[in-house]
Amino acid sequence: MSAVLDKSHLGFLSSGFATLIVVAFIDNVRGPILPVLCQSLQIPYEIAGLFLTVGCVTAVLATWLLGIALRHWGERELTVAICLISTLPGWFAPQVASAHELLGLGVLLGSAIALLGSICSILTIIGSPQEARGRYVAFQHVMYGLGSMAAPLLFAALFEAQKPWWWLLRATSWMLLGLAAYCAKVLPKGRKPERQATPHPLPHLRIMGPKLLMFASYVAGEVLVSMWMTSLLVSEQHKTPAEASQYLSLFFIILALSRFSCFLFVRQSWEKPVLLASLALAIISSILGQQGYSWALPAIGLLGPFYPLSMARVSLQFPATWKQMTLIIYATIQSTLALMHMTVGNLADHFSMKIAFLLPPCFLGVAWVILSRELSTRSQRTV
Repeated sequence: MSAVLDKSHLGFLSSGFATLIVVAFIDNVRGPILPVLCQSLQIPYEIAGLFLTVGCVTAVLATWLLGIALRHWGERELTVAICLISTLPGWFAPQVASAHELLGLGVLLGSAIALLGSICSILTIIGSPQEARGRYVAFQHVMYGLGSMAAPLLFAALFEAQKPWWWLLRATSWMLLGLAAYCAKVLPKGRKPERQATPHPLPHLRIMGPKLLMFASYVAGEVLVSMWMTSLLVSEQHKTPAEASQYLSLFFIILALSRFSCFLFVRQSWEKPVLLASLALAIISSILGQQGYSWALPAIGLLGPFYPLSMARVSLQFPATWKQMTLIIYATIQSTLALMHMTVGNLADHFSMKIAFLLPPCFLGVAWVILSRELSTRSQRTV
């Protein structure tokens, strides 16, 4: 390692890693349970889409409230409070017996995912040394891959055992109670929020705007792939649901392995070419997959390094305002996802899933163009 971490840094890192595993599990368990709920509650899929949309809208509000809380609470107290608040979906889930209660669960899940997702990024960035920050944030997102893969696997096991769907969410509540106790133990005490007489202004919109669009476009492309890949494989490429699930699992495996490779091998001086190459390979793979080459769809997971390396760059480029920038980026992402959940299904219904799957390479292409322009501009400034 390029730097020796003290115990306080290890506390931040381990808490950030553990929190992301839990939030990845919660985030990706929604997909498997939705068909079960639609069948048992006899509700249409448009209500299922609304369930996801209200979660995204609530996530934006929760992220805004977290920005206020960061000015008054230290990371230790705030993390423990977030873990306790995020147990609510697990306690409420057994009560869901109608569409209205399902939407209420969506509100609770959206809040939990936003709060846990934002605080885990902050904890990891605080705990990682500056010269290796990209590698540590990349390793953190390997944890997202583990949590993402665990959710459908455990759901399948419970479904085979004929257990209630809400057991998974109840289990996350117990995990979060344990995580709250762990964070209270390992995070340093007495760390107060930074207070300035005059708060640092955020970057100008001409700087911040393209960066927000880049993150929103990237996440739109990635989430479209993970949400709709199985539908494309089944409806257009004549795979069975079981075969399609294997392709999706392989996508998550490649996503996690590409991020783990960043942690092991990528140095700060290599980050720019890795960012550009990972997006370019994902764009090519998504075009090939959309054209019917099924083997190319899991290879879209090669985009894995982009998000963690880009988030690490934000903390280095904006050292005085990176916390606010992290929350604004997260809120922008959730707003984009809310719009996607409302529109993508309609696009597939009116045209075809093959047409709808043109969106991932388009979104990823926008992110690539913005990134390349940003990197070329910064290179010119340093010459």
